Amino acid sequence: MTGSEASEADAAASRRATLRRIALGESGFERATVWSAVGFALSYAAFDATAAVGVGDPAVVGALAAVTAVAAVAFAATGGGAFPAILLTYGPFAGTFLRGLGPEPYVLPFTAGGPAAAAFTAPLALAGAVAVAVGAASTVIGYLLSRIAASR
Repeated sequence: MTGSEASEADAAASRRATLRRIALGESGFERATVWSAVGFALSYAAFDATAAVGVGDPAVVGALAAVTAVAAVAFAATGGGAFPAILLTYGPFAGTFLRGLGPEPYVLPFTAGGPAAAAFTAPLALAGAVAVAVGAASTVIGYLLSRIAASR
């Protein structure tokens, strides 16, 4: 192998490592899983807490979406990857859409007089699509912010 070929191979390996770090993160799936579950529970319960003080559903949905996006950007800027960021955003969006668009809260499907399974799956599928979009965009923004901070 000549020096030029070795240099090209090193450059290719470096590009693959960079793409792997962007996609998977340096540390992320464990944190993303925990925060996704916590975000689901908090966003689902936020509707009850805010209704008690008179805040309407549209304001709650907007606030939850903004907090989730900011959290995903911060997560990505601190070494989280694209896939963990998508996982992180799925939980809060699933709780928000399930509560905002889904059936009556705290009712299980397949019980006598309960809602159909489609009433649960449609909001969860929408949450998946939104999580992919927001998680990917947050990763790009977070990665750029971390690069700017590292260059200073």
